[in-house]
Amino acid sequence: MAEPRLLLIGRRQSTLDVLAEELRRVGRDVVATNDRALIGRILAEWEADLVVIGGGLDEPARAEMRDYVLGISPEIPLHLAPRGEGTSPATALSFANEQVVLYKVRAAAGRDQPEG
Repeated sequence: MAEPRLLLIGRRQSTLDVLAEELRRVGRDVVATNDRALIGRILAEWEADLVVIGGGLDEPARAEMRDYVLGISPEIPLHLAPRGEGTSPATALSFANEQVVLYKVRAAAGRDQPEG
């Protein structure tokens, strides 16, 4: 299976750049941005397989971005990184990586299903 492309969305581009670099170190295909126009283009052109929205956005902004993503690509798996005490960009990193692994497991399980 080809590596699924993760679209990582957050508040600060500098933080997103660090997270993307770390995810690439473990072989992940990731685009990390906070640019709404780029997010729209990526989704409209089916250039992402799953989306993670980081916890750096406040709740209204996260809800708005969630609605924006699902308005363009309603079928794309979308995950909201946990927020709250004890969370950080490092926890968003492990959360995003976990979502990629789970995406691959689900895809593999779907291939294992008998036809018919």
